[in-house]
Amino acid sequence: MLKGLVLCFAVLFAQLAVLNVLDARLYNAQDARQAATPAATPHREDDVGEEAEQS
Repeated sequence: MLKGLVLCFAVLFAQLAVLNVLDARLYNAQDARQAATPAATPHREDDVGEEAEQS
């Protein structure tokens, strides 16, 4: 029984280690993707007109 329990915990910790590595890889890939695509908002025509009137 003790041997089975140790084996169960060994498999559990192996699965947790694999999931931790996969999670870190996916998280880093998501950060790189967000940093590579800047969020540029285009000017509205109303904003451009107001800026020209103010200056």
